[in-house]
Amino acid sequence: MQNRYSPSTVVDVLPWPNGYGFAGADAWWQHSLNQSERERLDDLMGLALLDRDVRERLIVQHDTSLFDAFGLSEDTRQWLASLRVNTLKEFAQAIVAASNPYRGRASSGVA
Repeated sequence: MQNRYSPSTVVDVLPWPNGYGFAGADAWWQHSLNQSERERLDDLMGLALLDRDVRERLIVQHDTSLFDAFGLSEDTRQWLASLRVNTLKEFAQAIVAASNPYRGRASSGVA
């Protein structure tokens, strides 16, 4: 039996102009930027999981060019820049807690 190999498409998801120049970057960015802000924020978190430099820029440097690249609103940008966390996990937990205002009350025994 002969193995058939079909080439995969490689998509460059790193923020422009810092991407690696792979084909398909425009398609991914068009898709990402047409999503809701929450979904764009999810994409940013996914990218931070994949790339140590992006993670450092997000968590330590609070690099606003990342927020620009994902088209985040001024309110979201300010809130994200104000987060003081040490890990991507803590960053994600802060986002989840902010999107679920009842979570804090339930864990403190307030219904």
